[in-house]
Amino acid sequence: MIMKKISLILLLSLTAFAVSAHDFEVKNSAGTTIWYNNVTDSYGENAVEVTYSGTWYNAVEDEYKGTVEIPDEVTTGGKKYKVVGIGEQAFSYCLSLKVITIPESVEYIKNKAFEACCHMRTVNYNAINCKDLSLPSFAPFSFGNMAYGTYVYPDDDPDYPDSYWSAYDLKEVNIGENVEHIPSFMFYGMGGRLVQVDYTSRPYKIDYSKEGVTKINFLGNPKTIGNQAFRSCKVLRKIALPESVESVGQALFADCDTLSNVSLPTGLKEIPAYFFLNCKELETINYPAALTRINYESFKNCAKLTVVTLPEGITAVGPSAFRACENLQTVFLPSTLTTIDGYAFSDCTSLTEITIPAAVTEIGNYAFEDCTHLETVRMEGNTRLIGNFVFAGCMNLSEGEFYAPAKMPQISSNTFEGVKNSMKVIVEGGYESEYQQDENWGRFFMPTSVENVENSYRHARKVMIDGAIYIEKEGHYFDILGNEIHR
Repeated sequence: MIMKKISLILLLSLTAFAVSAHDFEVKNSAGTTIWYNNVTDSYGENAVEVTYSGTWYNAVEDEYKGTVEIPDEVTTGGKKYKVVGIGEQAFSYCLSLKVITIPESVEYIKNKAFEACCHMRTVNYNAINCKDLSLPSFAPFSFGNMAYGTYVYPDDDPDYPDSYWSAYDLKEVNIGENVEHIPSFMFYGMGGRLVQVDYTSRPYKIDYSKEGVTKINFLGNPKTIGNQAFRSCKVLRKIALPESVESVGQALFADCDTLSNVSLPTGLKEIPAYFFLNCKELETINYPAALTRINYESFKNCAKLTVVTLPEGITAVGPSAFRACENLQTVFLPSTLTTIDGYAFSDCTSLTEITIPAAVTEIGNYAFEDCTHLETVRMEGNTRLIGNFVFAGCMNLSEGEFYAPAKMPQISSNTFEGVKNSMKVIVEGGYESEYQQDENWGRFFMPTSVENVENSYRHARKVMIDGAIYIEKEGHYFDILGNEIHR
């Protein structure tokens, strides 16, 4: 009898709790019903957020269908409310939702707001006031979790990643004309549908379909874009950021597997860390005229890059910035460059020659490690320290040439680890003696220097012809050894 009373009390409690999750519902101008919760206590007077219609998400199957345009404000009971947010899982598992329009008034989008909306094709994003708020008020993957049937576990490997995002049809994102800021993680993970995982290989081979966001349209003039806003848009091929963009976050296009052509605004001063990390198809990019720095792993693993021409004004190439760009053959560094950080060009196995500008005073550890086809290094003047393992594993330098400045840079015993003594060290202006007496430099072959090279550097103009540096003086052209070249 007591148990029956307890059960009855519990049932009544659950019944009392299982009331409608929303506070009210209002039809928009197209006659579509949208459900709302009052969030005045958290977001100001007469503020509401969009929610689902049942007692929990997906309790009412597919309550949002087709095209849904969320209004800026709604009126009910004679009172007007401002729509400030989209609640957690508000549209979760709305499998028939095709188009969503987010108004200017929205300030936040909570976690999994569009989870498993696997047939939504277009997002019209007009949320000018949407800001990066502390989690969970603003949640990453609010769009990115649009997967359906996400979890993939091999039985024999507990360390395998928890999930892969799967089937969805989103093709196009329209950033509204009044939007000033695109928050972090906003469209993270809108990649191709997972097709299969090859569990027999290590690492696992992941195959994706060619479906996903292919177009991001900027209809206005946004000023800032947050971290990872477009990361893992795996079938996005081309994008041009508007000239109005003043700052961009880290890893903005990281893991965009098919991205091949990017246009950046001319006023951009830095390329942030991880910006194009693993963009394996990236071939064409304009380097903004205002650019001063390329940061950590900005272009790491960009396998399709073959030529990098950095503009005047850049002062630093950050750690691992171009690491493992395996097809990078030619790099032109500007005269303004002062810093080459560690691993900056390591594992660029197709790079054949490099010229270090005179303003570079130090080269970071491992900067050109394992550039296995590197044959020629030219140092234009003021480098004082070449760090540990900088040219380690550069096997072709054994048969190549290292053009060194008059003032001997400090190196360690491992700077040229793996490079044979047959490498020619050609010292500018006849200053070989200091090199020859040094325990680390002295092991390399030093041919007779050409005295006029130093004068050529100081009194003539350097020019680039067919990828090589020459000295032009009064209409005559000389190679770096002072030999006249007839053209």
